[in-house]
Amino acid sequence: MDAETKTDAETDTAAAPPQRAGRRPRDMALSMIVLLVPVFLLVVFYRFLGHEEPPAVDTTEVYGSVQRAGQFELLKPEGLPKDWRIASATYTDDVLRLGVTAPDDGAMQIVESAKPTDVLVADVVAKEAKKAGTVTVNGVQWQWYSDARPGERALVQVSGDRTVVVVGRASEEQIQQLAGSLKA
Repeated sequence: MDAETKTDAETDTAAAPPQRAGRRPRDMALSMIVLLVPVFLLVVFYRFLGHEEPPAVDTTEVYGSVQRAGQFELLKPEGLPKDWRIASATYTDDVLRLGVTAPDDGAMQIVESAKPTDVLVADVVAKEAKKAGTVTVNGVQWQWYSDARPGERALVQVSGDRTVVVVGRASEEQIQQLAGSLKA
């Protein structure tokens, strides 16, 4: 075949521009901007309306369960600054657990139970936890425990049939402040 006798299919292929295999990076960037703008606006409005604070939990039902069980005298945190929050509250297997958040990323837990102290400390603080000293908070003796989980501190107080553990990732002052707030 010479050059002048090409078929129609061959001339159409030679004249057609090449097809693009994909989209240009500019198109992808514009698509991402279109998707991110509404998300950004939602976050800004959410913060502007003041919904940054974590919700506080109503502990009434959990405290009622503890009192009905009658295993130990209940201690409740009272008089904490308004920027402290009870974030969780549970009472299972005769153990009360209150999760408390404090400013500066302080995260603590109050654990109260009638279980033996060594069992509760092993469960809550660490199996290898050891007494590391004594501190008096509002006239009550508390034991500092060392060898807790990394980054955590723990205070333990035993009174009659009740053991109270205040443990968490917070400063010593915050742990002591939370322990001092516990009232019957």
